[in-house]
Amino acid sequence: MDSAPENTLSTDQRRADIKSKIDGLVGEYFDLAPPPPDTECPLSVPLYGAGEVNGAIDALLTQNVTMGARVREFEAAFAQEMGSKHAIMVNSGSSANLLAVSVLAQTALAGHLQPGDEVIVPAVTWSTSIAPILQLGCVPVLVDIDEDTLNMRPESIDEALSDRTRAVMPVHLLGNPVDMDPLMERARARDLWVIEDTCESLGTEIAGRKVGSFGDFGTFSFYFSHHITTIEGGMVVTDDDELNDLARSLRAHGWSRDMSTRPQLEADNPNIDPRFLFVNVGYNLRPMEVQAAFGLVQLQRLAEFNERRRSNAEFLTEALHTYSDRIRLINEQEGGRSTWFGFSVITESAEQRTRLCDHLEARNIATRPIVAGNLALQPAFRNNPHRTIGDLEVATRVGERGLFIGNHPSMTEAQLQHVVGAFREFFTGDG
Repeated sequence: MDSAPENTLSTDQRRADIKSKIDGLVGEYFDLAPPPPDTECPLSVPLYGAGEVNGAIDALLTQNVTMGARVREFEAAFAQEMGSKHAIMVNSGSSANLLAVSVLAQTALAGHLQPGDEVIVPAVTWSTSIAPILQLGCVPVLVDIDEDTLNMRPESIDEALSDRTRAVMPVHLLGNPVDMDPLMERARARDLWVIEDTCESLGTEIAGRKVGSFGDFGTFSFYFSHHITTIEGGMVVTDDDELNDLARSLRAHGWSRDMSTRPQLEADNPNIDPRFLFVNVGYNLRPMEVQAAFGLVQLQRLAEFNERRRSNAEFLTEALHTYSDRIRLINEQEGGRSTWFGFSVITESAEQRTRLCDHLEARNIATRPIVAGNLALQPAFRNNPHRTIGDLEVATRVGERGLFIGNHPSMTEAQLQHVVGAFREFFTGDG
């Protein structure tokens, strides 16, 4: 039987028909994407397709675009994935760090951070791991890293302690986990807050548990090049109801509207319109529904993405082991399950690093330093209050000699072979 004439269809039916056509056209568009070049290896590539785009279009067409039902659905799905009680979505991973530190600085919170308090953090990380500590008036205490893992050692807590130490921020760098059980034992014994910066390590595990789920807070990034993307975006997870309430309030202006204690707060302030009741000095770190629509599709692909990252890294590690007398490879630690945000090597010297980077870049293999190197040497931080433990020798060496190349789920066998061939040329030719 023929379908009903268009003019007899209801508005809802016509809209559904149009949306179905849009979905089909978007699918066709992505089906026509050209294959990746065999001899180009960018740091990252787009990891989204028709499902994510159609979800975003649906959010736009419904005209419910600010933080709402999709964000709440994504938060619930992410919390379940992490094994955490609460997940609070924000507009970036940097905002996730800012929100976590800001919550711990709230005067209503017992044992809150105060100006001048110290927070232990690894010297090699991204700038916005340390920036919120300074922005809240606290003092970052930079500790050295382990050259085998690129992460802080749990023992560094013992070395960095002072009478002002109130928190520690382990950073799971480039997909590799910090050894969290001994770190948590030390933190709990000294009553320290723990914020796990997991922005580069979504899905990474240590001792059979996902990183980001150990501390008082875990923070995540969904930036374009990360394990999953919402274009920009981030998440904070916690098992603590009070921290969750404060995070939801601070995320959205200091409002009471998303707090579980809202009825009592409104009863305590009867002369203020409850629709605009502000109980904290907050920010606007809210995400959009379009981002959550991306996230809901991407989260379903996370396991597949990470398995591809692991497979790529296993191939490169085995192939480049031949040159382990010339470069240091980062290996997976016992009990850890890395998600390999990038593939890192440490060269014999800064001069060799420069030549190797030039060699790889000339062959269209993108390179980057190991994050920001030793942050104590960066102008933004050397000119602000901080404390360093020891000479940060490894952090400095990694900053001078380390590099990483892209490792993303879309890498082909030909691209992996191109990378190996480029290293082989370097070490058997002018290396």
